[in-house]
Amino acid sequence: MVLAVLVLVASIFTASAPIRALPATSPVAETPSAGCPNIRVLLEQGTHQHRITCDAGRFQVRWGDDVATVHSPLAVVAAKGSLRVGDRVFTESVKIRAVSGDMQIGERHHEGWVEWTPEADAGGWQMIEQIPLERYLLGVVSREMSASSFPAAALEAQAIAARTYANFQIQARGPGRRYHLRGDPRSQAYGGTARIPQAIKDAVQGTRGVHLLTAGRIFESFYHSTCGGQTCSAAQGFGIAGIPTMPSVECDGCVGSRFFRWRQPVPEMQLRHALEDVCAGSGIQLGRVSAVTPIETTASGHVPYLRIDHGGGSFEIDTSRLRSALGKRGNRGLRSASFTVRRTSEGYLFEGRGWGHGIGMCQVGAQGYARRGANRIWILEHYYPGAKAVRLW
Repeated sequence: MVLAVLVLVASIFTASAPIRALPATSPVAETPSAGCPNIRVLLEQGTHQHRITCDAGRFQVRWGDDVATVHSPLAVVAAKGSLRVGDRVFTESVKIRAVSGDMQIGERHHEGWVEWTPEADAGGWQMIEQIPLERYLLGVVSREMSASSFPAAALEAQAIAARTYANFQIQARGPGRRYHLRGDPRSQAYGGTARIPQAIKDAVQGTRGVHLLTAGRIFESFYHSTCGGQTCSAAQGFGIAGIPTMPSVECDGCVGSRFFRWRQPVPEMQLRHALEDVCAGSGIQLGRVSAVTPIETTASGHVPYLRIDHGGGSFEIDTSRLRSALGKRGNRGLRSASFTVRRTSEGYLFEGRGWGHGIGMCQVGAQGYARRGANRIWILEHYYPGAKAVRLW
């Protein structure tokens, strides 16, 4: 998710204490519901082009009150002010789907309508898929966790956390929005609904309709790859107060995993270029960087803000902005916001733990606990203390 970084790794776990008092699989509470909603997923935006194919050999193309059937493959070119579908040019919204089965766009396979809608301000196009939430989850869980290396309990916990997060976006954004979330880690990684391993299908179907609730409401159930031993509270990491189900919790499930600890040297010039990106439009004239200092460190070891001292003075930046800027500059970036930093002869050395924002469920930790016998309820209650699993449809 935007807020949850995908990593599929083969973890190496050191010996650790057994889980205390593992509960039996807890019964899931039942509440009435109107049923599974559809979710609208933003797949791409701006200008782009695709060669679309389908096994059925034919597509339906719909615009306004008109419908046409065209043959596969189909070229779609989204340019500023116009959309070319095959040999026809549109300036209005267009929907495309396979006559039967699914269609392939890039690496994703889509079973329903995919719509191209013009962006009034930017002049490009939003590419959005509408799909039932339960079907959408197949494409999320299969991207967020590997069926071959994550036990069933971890996959089930992931399905519940992802369902809760997605339904929260549906309710929070309301019916007037064109889309509810993005189809990449800025929201949740999504790979379409084809070629889904059976273990993923079982995890989604076996938890159908189950959500996490706190005080009777769903919440934005964040998760991330690896916490490195201690998760970060939502209040400290994202400034989201009033969600007692996402505090900082200890985690020994990810001990010994690939990114439990990491070291990242950042050459001085790469840091400078990243800081120039961060400062763009701010009026700051960046001088030679002389120090990078955490302003504060949370109880969980995360650094929300940094002070940058340079030849022209000093300024403060959000750590997440520096991580993003370093990543865009071709550097691997900082895997998390839990680190220490010191100057070296070549630049700066960041030494940290974990991968991702560190809030909510640690995916690799869930893997470790599941390997030691924890079930989905234990895992979810560990990372979201006080939350209750409730079936809404």
